[in-house]
Amino acid sequence: SGAAFAVQKLVNKKLPYSLQWSLLLAGAAGSLASYVVTRAETQKCSDFWIYLETGKSPQELAMAGRVSQPAENLPSPEDREGAAALVRRNKYGDVVE
Repeated sequence: SGAAFAVQKLVNKKLPYSLQWSLLLAGAAGSLASYVVTRAETQKCSDFWIYLETGKSPQELAMAGRVSQPAENLPSPEDREGAAALVRRNKYGDVVE
C-alpha cells in the first residue's frame, strides 16, 4: 500500500485529486497485491501437501489422469459396487476409516 501511495503522490502532481482518493486507491491496490501473493502462496502449499500425500507433483498427477487405462485394467461394475460399499468418504472426498 505504501508504494502505491507514493506512486499516486507522484501522479497527483500531473492529475490532481484529493487525499481521500489517494488513500482509497492505495488501499485497493494493496488489497489486490495481497490477494495475488496470498493466492500464489496458498497454491504452493496445496501443491506441496499433494506431493507429501501422493509422492507425485500435481502436474504428474494431471498427466497420469490424462492417460486412459486399458479396458482389461478397468474394474467391472460388480467390483465397483463392492468397493464403493467398503469405502466411506467425507464431504471433501477423503477416505474415512
